[in-house]
Amino acid sequence: MRTFAVVFLFIFSKVLVSQTKLKPGFDAREFLDVLHLEWAHQDSSSRYKPQSLPARYKRVHRSPEVGLNNKFDFWLREDSVGIICLRYTVGGTSWLENFYSGMIRAEGTLQLNDSTLFSYKFASDNKALVHHGWAIGIGHLAPLVIQTINEYYIVGVKEFIIVGHSQGAALAFLMRSYLQYAPDSIVPKDIFFKVYGSAAPKPGNLFYSYDFDLITRDGWAYRIVNTNDWVPETPFTIQAIGDLHPTNPFAKRRELMKRRVNNPFVRLYVNHAIKDMEGAAQKTNRKYKKYLTKRMGRFINRSLVQYRRPEIENSNFYMPTGIPIILQPDSAYDQKFKYDGRNVFLHHMFEPYIYLTELHYLKAK
Repeated sequence: MRTFAVVFLFIFSKVLVSQTKLKPGFDAREFLDVLHLEWAHQDSSSRYKPQSLPARYKRVHRSPEVGLNNKFDFWLREDSVGIICLRYTVGGTSWLENFYSGMIRAEGTLQLNDSTLFSYKFASDNKALVHHGWAIGIGHLAPLVIQTINEYYIVGVKEFIIVGHSQGAALAFLMRSYLQYAPDSIVPKDIFFKVYGSAAPKPGNLFYSYDFDLITRDGWAYRIVNTNDWVPETPFTIQAIGDLHPTNPFAKRRELMKRRVNNPFVRLYVNHAIKDMEGAAQKTNRKYKKYLTKRMGRFINRSLVQYRRPEIENSNFYMPTGIPIILQPDSAYDQKFKYDGRNVFLHHMFEPYIYLTELHYLKAK
């Protein structure tokens, strides 16, 4: 069926609209369309599935499940825009991928198994760090995504939306970064990408965020947030002295104190205070590394038996990325989506995001 779809598209490629279909800027209707496609990862037998899907799209491919329960759907819009939907957390080892949150360099190699090395680059800044678990997810998904992009590229599809919700949003950001820096021999460089990430956790540190926002500047990547949703607060963030830019005076505080402060007692006190505060941050970083890298790694290796962990950085300086689209609940929302103390994912699900997007961007017009 997949081959037939590609051949079918090739036959009609000459009548496809040639101008750029994707436009920069947040398009609420476009976002709602692809959010429904993202939701459609649910099996048709599930009670928790969208009641209807936008008519202009056809799903032409569903990938196999790889890595830690990772999967993507590929849809084709009637104007030949491809939609890459990266699946959200679905349980099991998918949760392990979220919690495996030590930070790794944004450029390097992952040994996925004894015969597979995944070379990646998520940012050009050597200070950039990314979430380890989601990098593993990209390592398994990227070859399949690239294969799909290239199959449709040769028949004229050169514009793609990458969309994800929750874990899928974090993967969407990292996938966009990976495609940016992948060699020309792997991904053609005359492709347009647009990203919508809703309910997104934080995929990397501040320097990764800077890089992502630079490569998607002028309105090509959005982070949509329901302010009642707690998931965008994760992973936990700790900023230590080691996370600072080298030009920050606090990073060179001893040299600065010698030049600027003549009183030795003042220097002693300030250095002691900063060292004490920094020690608390480093202690917490060590705890995170103990539980979210070393111990979590034991569970990861039960699923990915041959996976070899790279060096984990002593940092948890997570920051959000993407242009923020803030969805603020109102009193009617509070009546419709009532938190009872137990339904902790209430504000994280698709319905509240759809409701608030329509409220702020469609009904308000």
